[in-house]
Amino acid sequence: MDDHSRVIIHFDIDCFYAQVEMVKNPKLRSVPLGIQQKTVVVTSNYLAREYGIKKCMRISEAKELCPNLVLVKGEDLYDYRQTSNKVFELLQSYSPFVEKLGMDENFVDVTELVKERLQQAQKADLVGFVFGDVNSTECVCGCQERLLKGSEIAQEIRDKVYTNLGLTTCAGIAHNKILAKIVGSENKPNKQTVLFPNDALELMLSLRSVRRIPWIGNAAADVLERISITTVEELHNCDLEQLGRVFDRDKAKNLKDLSFGIDNTPVKTTGKPLSIGLEDACKLTEEKAVQTKFHELLKRLLILVKEDGRIPKVIRITVRKFNPLHPMGGLRETRQCHINIPLTNEEKFIQTAMNLFWKIINRNGSFKVTVLGLSFTKFADKPSEKNTLNTFLMKTSQKEYFESDASCSNQEPVLKRGKFLQDNVENSENAIECPPGVDKTVFKELPLEVQQEIWSDYTRNKQLMDKNSKSKLSKPNTLFNFLQRQKH
Repeated sequence: MDDHSRVIIHFDIDCFYAQVEMVKNPKLRSVPLGIQQKTVVVTSNYLAREYGIKKCMRISEAKELCPNLVLVKGEDLYDYRQTSNKVFELLQSYSPFVEKLGMDENFVDVTELVKERLQQAQKADLVGFVFGDVNSTECVCGCQERLLKGSEIAQEIRDKVYTNLGLTTCAGIAHNKILAKIVGSENKPNKQTVLFPNDALELMLSLRSVRRIPWIGNAAADVLERISITTVEELHNCDLEQLGRVFDRDKAKNLKDLSFGIDNTPVKTTGKPLSIGLEDACKLTEEKAVQTKFHELLKRLLILVKEDGRIPKVIRITVRKFNPLHPMGGLRETRQCHINIPLTNEEKFIQTAMNLFWKIINRNGSFKVTVLGLSFTKFADKPSEKNTLNTFLMKTSQKEYFESDASCSNQEPVLKRGKFLQDNVENSENAIECPPGVDKTVFKELPLEVQQEIWSDYTRNKQLMDKNSKSKLSKPNTLFNFLQRQKH
């Protein structure tokens, strides 16, 4: 069943990297501009595209097409991420339901805002373009009026993005995500297009190839080709039983729904990323060059981590060894380990990264690395609650993180923490006894090293209290005393 009750806007920033550079340097607005990463033009402004410049075109080829092409290096993504975050924050001022799709695209669910605006003024006018017949039969559910109001809101947001950030955008307005994304590409750049539900089938058929349907990836498209389905119309005419022979039933139904433009998935509010990382294409054959590249990546990465505000607990490296027989020049390999390193200790990070590097590369032989990456994952939030065990533990962890000089173990995590604790607490002959006055259930859930610390606190406390039994000394701020306070 296709739900018409929502109003979804898909925003796409025009030639994003190029626009960011043009905002930084307005002189670039009047020249054909390409953003260079290594030997490739990753994107360009619309003046350059008039010469035939395409995404990921080799610089040598681009220069032949446009000799006066101005190139700006775009390997450092810092400014692009900053601008993307500013757009995201602006969109959140209109709706809490904003979902990022890369740095230059966002979905916004404005359903509630549309309801509010329609209560204030019943009439809504079309702003921008409409796909299909604007005079087509109106749906009885009232979705046309809602989508028209959505077009007014989309224009208002686009104007604000341009006024505040100097960026032009395209927008698609529809009753679901897939249709909003597709219809937004109909009129570019700096334009917006509305789609009414009655014209959804026409829009989907206009794509022709199933490969152009969002969220049908290359793997699924390859499978469809093997059963002679290459066009949207062929997917429409294929029955579920036929699809069920090569996909499971849920996947088969999802493919059919997408081909008809049916998509009831919600706009998922984007939170902080699960990982923060950078990688670079390169040609490295010496240890010193690898260390230098890690230093370059780390300096940029630490800026992003400090702005994020969370504490990274795992470091990961990515390496691609050159293989002339592989179509992509070699496979990426990763290694990771837990860390407890202060952000100021760059040398310790590099040492840890190099230790992981030698787990991938044979130290005694020659090597050629064509991709090197560095990232942080498994973040811990900074403590915000008062008087909780988590806060107490996090304070200790945070202090160690910023002050200690302990290096991470080079062992890759194999078991999940919960299973590790269970195995060690239940099976170890040296299981630590729960001190008197501490909740046994809470104690058993703690890591083994924390249990050891609490037991040590208990024995020290006992000795201290024995010595000062007649004094009124305050108890020290230890894990053991904290847990005792919580119990009582």
